[in-house]
Amino acid sequence: MQNKIANQLPILVWKRSQCNTIATLIILLTLLSACASSGSGVSGGSTDGGSDESIASEREEDAPSAEDLDPDLLFHVLAAERFSADGNYQDAYGHAYEAAILSDNPDLARQAVGLAMRLDNWAGVTQSARRWRQLDASSDAAAQLVVLGLMNQNQVVAAARELAPQIESAEDRAVAWREAASLMASAESDENALATMEEVITRVDDADPSRLLESRSLLLWQLGEQDAALELALSAANEGGDLEQLVWAAQLAEAGEELETALGLYQRALEVEPDDAQLALAAAELMRELDRAPEAVSLLSSAPESTGTLYTLGLYQFESEDLDQAAQSWQRLADFPAPEDPDQHAYLTAFLAELLGQDGDALRWYRQVESGGNFDRARLRRAGLLARLDEMGQARELLARVRETGSEELIEQAWLAEAELLLDAGQPDDCVDLLTEILRQTPSSIWLLYSRALCAVDAERLELAEQDLRRIIQIDGDNAMALNALGYTLTDLTPRHSEALRLIQRALELQPDDAATLDSMGWVLYRLGRLDEALPYLQRAHAMDDNPEIAAHLAEVMFFGGQREEAMAMMDVLLDEHPNEAIVVETRQRLLQALE
Repeated sequence: MQNKIANQLPILVWKRSQCNTIATLIILLTLLSACASSGSGVSGGSTDGGSDESIASEREEDAPSAEDLDPDLLFHVLAAERFSADGNYQDAYGHAYEAAILSDNPDLARQAVGLAMRLDNWAGVTQSARRWRQLDASSDAAAQLVVLGLMNQNQVVAAARELAPQIESAEDRAVAWREAASLMASAESDENALATMEEVITRVDDADPSRLLESRSLLLWQLGEQDAALELALSAANEGGDLEQLVWAAQLAEAGEELETALGLYQRALEVEPDDAQLALAAAELMRELDRAPEAVSLLSSAPESTGTLYTLGLYQFESEDLDQAAQSWQRLADFPAPEDPDQHAYLTAFLAELLGQDGDALRWYRQVESGGNFDRARLRRAGLLARLDEMGQARELLARVRETGSEELIEQAWLAEAELLLDAGQPDDCVDLLTEILRQTPSSIWLLYSRALCAVDAERLELAEQDLRRIIQIDGDNAMALNALGYTLTDLTPRHSEALRLIQRALELQPDDAATLDSMGWVLYRLGRLDEALPYLQRAHAMDDNPEIAAHLAEVMFFGGQREEAMAMMDVLLDEHPNEAIVVETRQRLLQALE
């Protein structure tokens, strides 16, 4: 069985804004480096997002005239500019630092820091950052860079001496510890990062021991020590039990696939903050992953209403085939007043309506997505709906507009969507022609090649289909999708069954629990006359996926394996459920003829 390109359901789960490895500091460091490497040398480049023109204008207004500058200062500034433009950052740094010493402008010290960082001159970073802090005592970045420079010079005690007062003077001690952990994790040496943490702990008088456990956990996680980080996070959650600690431990447990533990922590967090809709979503998604869908539905049914909870509730009810309840949840979602993000709300409302077969409602809501990340995705979905309503011209025009304005990824998705529309409309030759045109520009696109192969099969152009699938395998030898598709195609449309078997065996090694590949294995074994071996594969595939194609294969093998009555009863049910499915109709007719 060939895999079709599946639409991935948007699943909403809550993720706390975690402390990334260097958090906001890395942004600062990047900006500093950009200052040092910009085409205009030391003074070039904006660090606050303003336009070059506006910054230049401000500089012209605020900067003193050449006559007002100290001649030595002017010399060092111009020398730093010249050496930086030539790529001689060593000499540029020396002059930039001298300029920072002579000037009371903190920007010159900041620029000296950027040049020192380009050179991995951590002593230079430290001394320049000290000068920066001297000129601008309110700069947290300068203070943090002093610490970073000291850590990277192996001066752990000095780094801790600088960092401890920053934590003690913070208005929010918990936030300060998290920021400190991220700063320490940015050290070049893990040993220095860990040693600095322990030294800081000895210097900071903190009455909350759970906060120290959490800080150690944050640092270890950022250093790649996930197991140790989880152990400390669990200790912090059990000892302190505030919301942030519970959520942090839950996220680490979830990342470590300890789902029951993670769920318990989210449930404890909900006891602390019962009206947090995002927490309810996180707990419900874990229940769903643990095959406890009824509990997930119950939790979301009593959770505070939001776009996320109502959409996810309807989605879970749909997946549980409780369509009446899903429709009610959709109506509550559609009636939800004043959502925080109207475009996201409109997209999810439309998507759930589409799942429920409410095409008119789906179209109406997709049209209300006017901006944001889902704008072009909404147009892709609208195109599919329009095609189903026999508005092929409008659908293709909409996809063309996505290709004019969308991202590279969305442009490819628009080509794929148009190809699928043509294939579903019974125009496989047009589908092949369309994809052939775009493949001239992107000849190695795996998805475009795979899509053309599907169209080529329907167009009875087997050589082209095989060529495209083999091209994918050439690009990616472990592409199970292409291996399976080629194996299935050779099984179904050629006598090259032994060759097909080898391809499918490799695909099954790569994805042993994939229903489509299991179906292919059963089908090729059947074609090789090995019915007894084929049956277990097809039974397993059918248990995993009630796809009519898999069911028809299973019925045929059962029929010719001696289970004729059971097979015909299965085919009768299949025909009732899928009266227009070609493989069902053809298989049933073939089995009826065999009975005569």
